[in-house]
Amino acid sequence: MNAKAFWLIAAVAASVPFATSQAATGSVVKVEMRDATNDPSMKMMEMKAEPQTAKAGPVTFEVFNKSKSIVHEMIVVAVTNPGEALPYNDKKSEVIEGKIKHLGEASDLPPGSSKTLKLTLKPGNYILICNQPGHYHQGMTTTFTVTE
Repeated sequence: MNAKAFWLIAAVAASVPFATSQAATGSVVKVEMRDATNDPSMKMMEMKAEPQTAKAGPVTFEVFNKSKSIVHEMIVVAVTNPGEALPYNDKKSEVIEGKIKHLGEASDLPPGSSKTLKLTLKPGNYILICNQPGHYHQGMTTTFTVTE
């Protein structure tokens, strides 16, 4: 075996463990929730996911409540059409959790706190919501897509 072939084989072999460990750990998605306590000019609450897509398999959501005084939560919901409104109870000002495909949540995060949620997700459309009273209607939701 010549030196060039040796180094080519060594380079390929060195890359295999990295690729395997990446596949085993899955995707990491950072989710931040903000409201007017962060910026008084905000008219609505917001939830941002970065990235907004992941490959099918293990997904770790690192959820951060950036609020200075409001409790938030993040619920992962499987949906057919991410643009459709979820079933809502106007009296309680919240999504009716018994009528959605609720897959998991990072619940009741005090201001400034964080939680991690690990799920195994199939390809499809999802939305992430905060279901504290009134928060979903105030814009605390974002779309999320899982690909093959």
